Amino acid sequence: MTATKRYQVFISATFPDMQGARQALMLPMIEHGMIPTGLDSSAADGNTLLPVIQKLIETSDYFVLIVGGRYGTLSPMGLSELHREYIFAATKRKPIVAFIHDNPAMLPSDQQEPTRDGQVRRDDFVRLLEEKVACFRWTTENGLAELAHKVIPNLMREHHAAGWVRADQAGLGGGGAEVEALKAHIELLEKEREESMSQARPPLKTLSRGGDLVTLDYSCNVYEGGDCKLAMVTTRISWDQAFSCVAPLMLNPASEPVMQKALEDFIGRKALGDVQQDFPRAHAVRNVVLAAHSFNQIKIHLRALGLITRSPEKDNRGLPLWQLTAHGDNTMSQVMAVKRSVKL
Repeated sequence: MTATKRYQVFISATFPDMQGARQALMLPMIEHGMIPTGLDSSAADGNTLLPVIQKLIETSDYFVLIVGGRYGTLSPMGLSELHREYIFAATKRKPIVAFIHDNPAMLPSDQQEPTRDGQVRRDDFVRLLEEKVACFRWTTENGLAELAHKVIPNLMREHHAAGWVRADQAGLGGGGAEVEALKAHIELLEKEREESMSQARPPLKTLSRGGDLVTLDYSCNVYEGGDCKLAMVTTRISWDQAFSCVAPLMLNPASEPVMQKALEDFIGRKALGDVQQDFPRAHAVRNVVLAAHSFNQIKIHLRALGLITRSPEKDNRGLPLWQLTAHGDNTMSQVMAVKRSVKL
């Protein structure tokens, strides 16, 4: 099974006089796997839509011009919006095809330039296109559709484009398969790196663990009388307590903010006692925030103990996730499981 590609095509035409011609191109394009797109830039004042139009052109695979009897509304630069869109597509090296009306005098008066100056500008633009890009002549909308059926396959054959693939098919072929292979390779390298680091960790007997205490710094809002002040506070908890805060969260990969929040919630329950050593009249504590160096100390130490490891997955911001090791899962059960009080 291979992924089906679609190719985005920006259709540039004056509006509303070429609306019928634009519609005539739709079916041939769709039948050949193309996604027609375009905007009427003259509908907005000044350059309001210009960034949007340029983005659409830049992300399109092909650029198609329809030239009828009008040069189009002039932009502040003195060029028509049609001309300006062509220049931008050319600077982005987009494959360009122009469908030019063969006899604009045949068109209704509202589809022709009303002034001699406008007619000259239109004819000069046509001559420029004929020198620079592949041009094809048409006279009726039905004839334009038939012409497009012949021109579009040649355009796609001569100018291979990247195209677009549905997200659910991106891994089925082409570049998607390469991306999936690279992701798998990265995961394998991350696993090998984690295993290598685990072998290089210091001996467990040299590391604090279990009931040994660790000193942690945090900030909080202290309420004393009618005042609220920000304070930096120090607390001491055991490694078993620190591990018990985060271990259940890491049965599945957990993010660092989630782990830190669990530690802060635990510290928050004893924070008033910590704070009252320096603020005897304190009656409430809010907004406990664990210092970054203290959180990193816990994370690195639990990793050194072999209790947690970095997951190959990442959160939606691309940041690492952490999970229990087999040793960590077993340790969690020993530390947190409720033991029977009745002797056997």
